[in-house]
Amino acid sequence: MKLILLFSLLLTAFLSNAEEEFDDGFDDNIDDIIIKTAPPPEKNSVYGSVNFETHYNLNNNKNISSTKLLLDLTTDYKMDNGFKVNSNLKAYHDFIFYASNNYETTPSNYENELNLNELNIEGSINANLDFKIGRQIVVWGKSDSIRITDILNPLDNRAPGLIDIKNLRLGRLMSKLDYYQDNLKFSTAILHENRFSENPKFGSDFKNSADLPENTPSNGLKNTGIALSLTGEFSGYDFGVYFADTYLDKPYFKEGALQFDNRSKMLGLAYNKVVDSFLLKTEIAYFNNIKYTGLNDTKSRIDSLIGVEYTGISDGSIGYELALRKINHYDAIINTQFNNFTQQETYQHALRFTQSYLNQTLNLTAISGVFGKQGDAGGFARISLEYAIDDKLSISGGIIDYIGGSTATDAIKNNDRIFTKISYSF
Repeated sequence: MKLILLFSLLLTAFLSNAEEEFDDGFDDNIDDIIIKTAPPPEKNSVYGSVNFETHYNLNNNKNISSTKLLLDLTTDYKMDNGFKVNSNLKAYHDFIFYASNNYETTPSNYENELNLNELNIEGSINANLDFKIGRQIVVWGKSDSIRITDILNPLDNRAPGLIDIKNLRLGRLMSKLDYYQDNLKFSTAILHENRFSENPKFGSDFKNSADLPENTPSNGLKNTGIALSLTGEFSGYDFGVYFADTYLDKPYFKEGALQFDNRSKMLGLAYNKVVDSFLLKTEIAYFNNIKYTGLNDTKSRIDSLIGVEYTGISDGSIGYELALRKINHYDAIINTQFNNFTQQETYQHALRFTQSYLNQTLNLTAISGVFGKQGDAGGFARISLEYAIDDKLSISGGIIDYIGGSTATDAIKNNDRIFTKISYSF
């Protein structure tokens, strides 16, 4: 079954002013169907959601391919001195791996998972200076669907296209200071933990080749990273300037294993501007010293993005983003299998439409994320509905179509599926 959203939105606006704030497979996946949990009260609190999710595959012999019970639990504890301890625990069990004969192999961490995604302490040193220490999520950039400057947290990419970036980020251990001055915020972070994205494993719907051994940097002092940002929020526009010296979430193959010691310095800029009912956005990032399989030297890369979002629709919005990643001093060996046939210029498009009905109890989301200059290198298209039965209970579901067009996307194009979820928030 093919469900394809046609691109018709062209981008011609660009930005002229400068300054404003900013808070990163299909590395930029789209809207999650998880229920939005109620905001926590100011005092000590425990809140979250319990979800039951099923997937039914349409074009292969997997049939029911997931029957998950998921828990998303958040706690906030406020001390007498004003400091606050925050935690977020994510856990699930997928019954499909012993209830179905369709899976001969259980992929690593697919049947059960317990993930302490966040655990940190935060507080104020004085009126202008805050700190936060522990496993946490730090968001850079303003793109809703494509990561350019947002590089500090890895993603859970094991189910491409099904979940929004904001619900995919994996926490990372760091120590962070935030200094506030009028409309500006300067942040510095020491990155203690080298954590990398979770990608599809052998035996899952999205990978039928054996997993390769992996060599990852330890979390010792010599592998500690640093991240700096200056952001500002002003009337009608915001900006962010970013610098990071850390390991990229991009391995290369050497000596029979995937190597993750791809350390690079990144300098980035992000800018948003409101014009009437339009939000214009742009991001750009420069990376140095990127390692590729089969090359002795390293390459630099420039990633850029432009986007526009229209909010003049009653209870709805439509947005389009276009990203270009360009490798400098390109070598033909990069366009080979062990480098995922990466071309010198890689394009990515994201088109999103949202609309609420019935006093915002019924929410429609339609998303398409495709690759290639003309959007012809594959990707996915997804439509979903979420209905809030009451303040605690909701049901959601939809359909996702994986579109072929390149070696990578052709390998997963037969995984089209219907998905449903029942969510209870507390």
